[in-house]
Amino acid sequence: MTQATDTESKKVQTPSTEVDTNLLTHENKVFIRWLEISEPATMQRFQRDLEIMRNHSAKIVQLTQRIEQAVTSNEKEALTKAKDTELQNYKKNDTEFELIYKTKTDDWIIRPHFIQETKIRLLSPVTDEIIDKLRKGPEFKESDIVARGNQKLLILSTIEGDQIPLLLRNLKIVHAQQTSLIQLRAAEKTAVDTEAKKRVEDEIEKVTKSLQTNAELMLKTYGIFTNDIMIENLGGILWVALLEEELKRYLEKREAAKTAKPTPSVPAAIAPKFEAVKPEAPKAKKA
Repeated sequence: MTQATDTESKKVQTPSTEVDTNLLTHENKVFIRWLEISEPATMQRFQRDLEIMRNHSAKIVQLTQRIEQAVTSNEKEALTKAKDTELQNYKKNDTEFELIYKTKTDDWIIRPHFIQETKIRLLSPVTDEIIDKLRKGPEFKESDIVARGNQKLLILSTIEGDQIPLLLRNLKIVHAQQTSLIQLRAAEKTAVDTEAKKRVEDEIEKVTKSLQTNAELMLKTYGIFTNDIMIENLGGILWVALLEEELKRYLEKREAAKTAKPTPSVPAAIAPKFEAVKPEAPKAKKA
């Protein structure tokens, strides 16, 4: 078994002034910044609403495929009726989606897209007994205890920006080491001879030491002292993949803007907490 790499330390990178922050390259595709949400309540609702629209879209695609494969006219008719109903629900929800988020999912839902977290909160479930113990500490604040349904959670820390991917990678490393220990202990019990058992025991010792070091680092850096971690997304950016001709038009317009004559400056409007960032993003072609 290969021991997992230790968790990574924080790194501060200075962004280049030449980078277009409206574009991002991911998995050999170019994505455009489509929507940005900084209000936690809006972010939570957006994730739920987006999942609803994704489910609608997936069902429509599935029904379309089943209609094409239908053998009898009755089967085709029933599937077509189901698709029409799903389309109606999709259009209704998409209209509501546009009213809230200033974008229709019909423009991009079938394209590659993803949410990049810009601010997350780490929480851990706690019992009343643990809360009573925590209250005796000098740094305890009642605001650190929040309720989610019938569950009480302790806020551990809030992470923003570039540190989020680093934290998520480190959590994966710790989880991999924990899984490795479980497997190694099972292998220790089934070892066929003394030599094999000794190899497993040595590996257990190495992984255990590394896991302890990583756990101490996570506690010191992020305030994580438990394996039972919940992550809440407090803000994020929706990125949508561009077609080749759309990217070309965007770049041409960007270059044209650089050579255009400067216009007199005007006072900036006060930005709301939630703002749609859609810099001339082209709409997807309809079939």
